[in-house]
Amino acid sequence: MKDIVLAGKTILSKKDYLIIFLSFIPLIFLFFVMVQIWTIPGNNIRLQLSIFKTRDYILTVLLSFLVSLFLVMQAFIFRNAYSAKTKLASVGVGGATGYLGMGAAVLATATCAACLIALFGFLGFGSIVFLLKNQWWVVSVAIILLLVSLYFSSRKVNGLCESCKVHRKPLK
Repeated sequence: MKDIVLAGKTILSKKDYLIIFLSFIPLIFLFFVMVQIWTIPGNNIRLQLSIFKTRDYILTVLLSFLVSLFLVMQAFIFRNAYSAKTKLASVGVGGATGYLGMGAAVLATATCAACLIALFGFLGFGSIVFLLKNQWWVVSVAIILLLVSLYFSSRKVNGLCESCKVHRKPLK
């Protein structure tokens, strides 16, 4: 966790990255809410926000924060990588877990059966009911995947990963 905080401070000390990070949080929150609105006919933002409970707001904000930090960290790594090979490795290795986490976050923010069926109808009704009953586990997996990705990405930023570290001198 210390590595993530140090990397976050390094990246967010740059004004451009801080602005992007702060802009992404509400956009990602809105995306998580809008996915449910787009997939259910007749749903609107007022109805969707009335369905949300306090814990749904907290989890959606937390996931929005983590996804935003992940995206900004990946942009920082990609922009400051040594070579094209390092850029490919940064997107492929550390990013894979984060992209899985973002997918799990979309699944975790779905708060009703209609939302999940519209998004993941290919899973079948039984799977949807299982996912709804175990939503806390799905949320936990999404958070863990994002934290693992942030950990590995922060090792790149902090220069602890020899094969994929980024420049430490002229940070962009």
